[in-house]
Amino acid sequence: MLNIAYYFTRSSQKVKERNKITIYDIAQALNLSASTVSRALQNNPLINDETREKVQKMAAEMGYVPNWIASSLRKKRSNILGLIVPRTSMYFQSTAISGIQHEAHKYGFSIMIGQSDETVAMEKELVHTFFSLRVDGLLAVASMFTTNYEHFSPFIKNNIPLVFYDRVPNEFPGYSITGDDFTGGFLATEHLIKQGCKRIAHFSGVLTCNLYQQRLAGYKAALTKYNIPFDDSLLYIHNLTTDAATAAAQQLLTSTPLPDGLFSANDTSAVAFIQESRRRQINIPGQIKVVGYSNDLSSRIITPSLTTIEQSGYKMGQKAVETVIQLINQDETVKVTKNFVFPVELINRESTQVSVK
Repeated sequence: MLNIAYYFTRSSQKVKERNKITIYDIAQALNLSASTVSRALQNNPLINDETREKVQKMAAEMGYVPNWIASSLRKKRSNILGLIVPRTSMYFQSTAISGIQHEAHKYGFSIMIGQSDETVAMEKELVHTFFSLRVDGLLAVASMFTTNYEHFSPFIKNNIPLVFYDRVPNEFPGYSITGDDFTGGFLATEHLIKQGCKRIAHFSGVLTCNLYQQRLAGYKAALTKYNIPFDDSLLYIHNLTTDAATAAAQQLLTSTPLPDGLFSANDTSAVAFIQESRRRQINIPGQIKVVGYSNDLSSRIITPSLTTIEQSGYKMGQKAVETVIQLINQDETVKVTKNFVFPVELINRESTQVSVK
């Protein structure tokens, strides 16, 4: 069983083990009806200010906690959004989660997060867990290895709002929030070319994922624009972790001739490449210029600092929540953009400078 489901099971058991304060206890203490207490706790305008304040004060003193499960069943709404991400430790995802949490709070919603750990099996379990917990909507980032959206069908078939952001399954017909990954790949590669690079390697993620398809397409388009032939031997496809990137760097840095540029589809791999180059006494950017993607904190800390692509994780998270809330509320006066694309920006730093003083 998933940790998230286990948490609720254990919580329910603990509730049974202790004497839980109910609205009936508050009603008895104040000599009021249970219905009056219930309305006062919900700030119902039918209850006068004096009674409402008295009830709410007593509830706080007695340690009353509303039963949100019962409330959600009664109202047919939980005011909870499910969120599936590959890993919360990823810098982009952590910034997106901050945007999601802050925006959800504005609308009176809470967030329940599950990690797929980049596995389709865990992603499937999370989908069914969130569906069984009756969340009002689901935000999701597909795993790197997700090839279709069939396992999200419980939400689709039951018309429960589902919004993908960042990574979107191929041919998903619903709502999505993404960055302009094609342009990002193009800008990164074009920048390297304008800095004098002609033999540019590319570290790509697995090409079942929309992000890496688009970033690779942008890379190829920039090469074509500047009449540089695509060289398949300079394309390295892996899962973009530090270990995988280090292994790819070791292979690339022993090839002949060396590349004079690298565009990496994330900052983690770009940083790993810089570190491996340093171990081999290969100068960055003197011998090889490097561009990453995401503008992670590591891109500012590494020496030399990393030129990268900013993709606005916080804003993307906010927009994802705004979209799913509009779908939940079914506000016909608001036009919901089905496939929203955020612009990207090249952040120029030391790793691509012609000379570093």
